[in-house]
Amino acid sequence: MKALIIAAGKGSRFNGLSSKEHKALLEVCGRTVVERILDALPQVDELVVVTGYRAERLERDLQDLLARRVRLSFVRIRDWDRGNGLSVLAARQALEAEERFLLLMSDHLVEPALIRRLCLDPPGPGECLLAVDRDVEGVFDLEDATKVLLGDERRIEAIGKDLTEYNALDTGVFYCTPVLFDALEEAAAAGGESLSHGIRVLCGRRAMGYRDVSGCLWQDIDSPECVAEAEKRLWNRVQKPRDGVVSRLFNRKVSGWITRRICRLPVKPDQVTVFNVLLAGLAAWLMATGHLLSGAVAAQLYSIVDGVDGELARLKNMGSWAGGWLDNICDRLCDWMLIIGAACAARFLGAGDTFFWVLLTAALVSNLAYWTAMDSLLVSGVLRAPAGERGDLAELEAWFYQRGMVFGLTHDCYILILAVGVASGFPAYTLWLLIALETLWWTAKLSQVRNAEPSAIYVDYLAGKNV
Repeated sequence: MKALIIAAGKGSRFNGLSSKEHKALLEVCGRTVVERILDALPQVDELVVVTGYRAERLERDLQDLLARRVRLSFVRIRDWDRGNGLSVLAARQALEAEERFLLLMSDHLVEPALIRRLCLDPPGPGECLLAVDRDVEGVFDLEDATKVLLGDERRIEAIGKDLTEYNALDTGVFYCTPVLFDALEEAAAAGGESLSHGIRVLCGRRAMGYRDVSGCLWQDIDSPECVAEAEKRLWNRVQKPRDGVVSRLFNRKVSGWITRRICRLPVKPDQVTVFNVLLAGLAAWLMATGHLLSGAVAAQLYSIVDGVDGELARLKNMGSWAGGWLDNICDRLCDWMLIIGAACAARFLGAGDTFFWVLLTAALVSNLAYWTAMDSLLVSGVLRAPAGERGDLAELEAWFYQRGMVFGLTHDCYILILAVGVASGFPAYTLWLLIALETLWWTAKLSQVRNAEPSAIYVDYLAGKNV
């Protein structure tokens, strides 16, 4: 399947406030609009881009940005300052042999979920689809939005910016068949040069359908105010629905402040992960050499920055399995360095050799056993209260869950307890406390889920392994 992007216009509403040559190249939280559009697309064979205003430079910039990810072809239009329907029509030769193709605006930021929902139910022969949003009240800059009147049988009755009667909005994402070109040609012959004019022709033939994508993120990047709104919505979108208590109440507020500022820099999430390892190493060294307060502060700072790599990955669409694996491995490595640092701090304060080695071994083994148990429960899908069974622990977890928090010895809580204990001058007592809490928590969770059913995916996995 191919995708078509209209990028012929000038974007005059920015009034020279942007240093970029085209709206498609504007950065929203560190990624250009066109990169985010490509991130949202499924695997496409070719990306066809219609250019016009300063076409040569735009094509060069797009090649630099996207050529390694997708095959590009360009269609230039001379009358770029006329209706956008003519821009679509100019791509007819490149797309008319396609059974179906996606059509997007170069200045509309959309999330992958929107495209996936649209593509779940493709158009039939001789019809086109528009992704619509019924949340009219939630749109930014309603006056400039293209309104849509939805009819029965998932058909569009009317479309246009000046509609007085409407019940949905145009998101700027279409799933089309070549019939669109015939409709645009007919509209152009009657003097209608916009894409909406061609859509009206299809409406008249009852060949224009819609798919409801309400709740999915999309934003027209049509002015500096729209860019600010898009960044705010993107940030709200990438927040975890639930977090550890310390992260929810404190860490995320600081890590979010950091993430929103470094996202515009050429910083990758994996680089932040590696930096976190160095920061945890520094904290461990400070503890081990008797600088307890400085080490504790560095440990808590590590805990805060530990959230930045994930936030950055989600915000800039840079998440990957490899990145998640690296983050998980580095978390364990950092935990062990901090445990060693705290144990060495106890030795610095006068603990004997035997006590030191017993404490260090117990703390490392306990931490390894804890995370092994929790990861196993997480992977198997039973890290939850059994269906129909409550109990005090489940009730407490539910109370925190409803407030967007995870109750228990989460990583953020573990580091805070360690930091406070070391800063107070009691590293040995703190490690024994953590050993007790880890043992208590994973034992309680194992007891809680002893009758729980594993996830369907895990059952299939076990069946495939003949276990």
